[in-house]
Amino acid sequence: MFAELNGGGIDWGIDTEDLPYKKVSELDQKGKYVVKGMFINRNKSEKDLKEYGASVVLILDGVLLSAPNHYENAVQSILDDPEKVQAVKDGKCAIGDFYTYESHGKTCYAFKWLDN
Repeated sequence: MFAELNGGGIDWGIDTEDLPYKKVSELDQKGKYVVKGMFINRNKSEKDLKEYGASVVLILDGVLLSAPNHYENAVQSILDDPEKVQAVKDGKCAIGDFYTYESHGKTCYAFKWLDN
């Protein structure tokens, strides 16, 4: 009952230990990527959480994608929904249709969620 509070989250069945991290800007912007799993890293200092937010990570084929933190609510809604979790495990979730926008003088990258 209480062991689940130790973290670990959902077992996606993928060994992520040696996977490299990439930013959205490093992906082929014309590509479509199947999402194999996801997690939200909130193990940061209180100061960093306030300044930067949690780290949203998507597990793609051979890479961990550091997603913009404005995807946190979407990822949390997937993690909270057993049907959506199973759909991700079944390979039915993807990202694509990448686009950029300007915010606070910076170029920001974003994507759309896709059915696969």
